[in-house]
Amino acid sequence: MADRSRYASEGTPPDYSHRLHAGNVGDVWKHVVLVEVLAQVAATGARAAYVETHAGEGRYPLAATGEWTLGIGRLWTAAAPALERYLAICRAHGRGDARPTNHPGSPLLARTILGPDAPLALWERDAKAAARLASVLDDGHTRITTADGLAALDDALGAASSRARTVVAFVDPPWSRKGDWHDVPETVAAAARRHPRACLLLWYPLKSLTRPNAMMDRLAAGGVTGVAAELVTTPLEHQRRRLNGSGMLLIHAPADVAARVAAAAPAVAAHCATFPGVWSLRLRAFGPTAA
Repeated sequence: MADRSRYASEGTPPDYSHRLHAGNVGDVWKHVVLVEVLAQVAATGARAAYVETHAGEGRYPLAATGEWTLGIGRLWTAAAPALERYLAICRAHGRGDARPTNHPGSPLLARTILGPDAPLALWERDAKAAARLASVLDDGHTRITTADGLAALDDALGAASSRARTVVAFVDPPWSRKGDWHDVPETVAAAARRHPRACLLLWYPLKSLTRPNAMMDRLAAGGVTGVAAELVTTPLEHQRRRLNGSGMLLIHAPADVAARVAAAAPAVAAHCATFPGVWSLRLRAFGPTAA
């Protein structure tokens, strides 16, 4: 959730909230990628910890209409083997028949996949959202902090690394300020350099490729190697004021995740593309060791 006080002085109101966009196509894509990463980590059998900087509410009620109808709503009854794990979790928590009535947030996905004993460290700046999150994940292995998770990322990774062999950290910021395109990757890059065993994931919106390309160039210049998985479901020349697609940066991710994500993209796009059959997936490796 965006922190309103942070943006009031800049004259720019926050335009992103997990509740507003829950279940939309951007949410679907971020969660498909996240589920693949978490599943691969869980499959190793090693103790894993999860960190999230902008955790939201954990579970979201879905009204009769909303952005979700163009995302999880189109996939709800779909037969999509490449999305089987993701859809099974959504349906288990969706409490719906003909349509979902709830949608799980990323912390709930992490708890479901990593198991009841995995340590979860979650940050959420909005006090009301943090309280709702606490009611969803009320267990002895989840720690919820009402504070700026991005500022706490380095310390959070250090603490999580002392408790688990593998750490997955998900950064899902509001992207409400132009400066986020500089500040967020700088923080992620510093964390990646200091914690080479931690898998870091960063979600970002796509309206054009200019800022994402600059962000990846900045990460590469900072010595960070990774891959970006970008799914565009509305051509970039259309709806520039709205979300055309979204991307996930994967740093220190399991080796075969990119291939699994590439296999999942057609299944998402087949149902969620604005114009039937018109979509694109870009997998871009970046960094000093990228081919």
